[in-house]
Amino acid sequence: MDIGIISSRYAKTLLRFATENGEEQKVYEEMATLAESFRRVPALQQALLNPVLTAGQKESLLASAASGEHQPTASTHSFLKLVVANKRADLMTFVASTFIELFHREKHIIKGHLVVPVEVSEATAAKLRQMVEARTQSHVEFTTEVNPAIGGGFILEYDTYRLDASLRTQLAELRRNLG
Repeated sequence: MDIGIISSRYAKTLLRFATENGEEQKVYEEMATLAESFRRVPALQQALLNPVLTAGQKESLLASAASGEHQPTASTHSFLKLVVANKRADLMTFVASTFIELFHREKHIIKGHLVVPVEVSEATAAKLRQMVEARTQSHVEFTTEVNPAIGGGFILEYDTYRLDASLRTQLAELRRNLG
C-alpha cells in the first residue's frame, strides 16, 4: 500500500478524533512539534525502525517528541497507541506532516513570509498580514526574515503568490533591459 494513502488515512482519522474531543488546536501543536522533532533529530526515525524497541518504548518516544516534558493530549495519546499497535510508528513523520496540511486546509490557514532588508515594526508586519488575510479570506501564519542582501523594498510570499519588490530584483531587471 502507498505511504501517502496510509498517512492520509491516519491523519484524517486523528483530525476527526481530535475535533470530536475538542482538542484539535492542541493536537495540531503536538503534531507540529513532532514534525519538527523528526526534522531536527533524524535518529528519531531510525529509532522507530529499530525492532529491539518495544511498543511501549516507541509510544513513549513519540509522545515525548510530540509534547516534550508535558503529557500529550488524550487524543494524541490514544492515537499513538493505535499507530504503534498497528505497527505504523515508522510512518509518523508522514502522518504528522499530512495532519498539519489537513488542519491548515480545514481551518483556512496559509503561510506567509516577508523578507525585508531591515527590521520592520510589528505594526507594519501586522498590516501586511491583514492585507494578505483580506485578499485570501484565510488566516495567515506570518514570518518575517531580515536579509540585507535585497538592498531595499521587500519580498512577500504567501500560498502560491510571490511579490518581489526588492531593490536587488529591480536593479537586475534594469540591467537586463539596458544590456
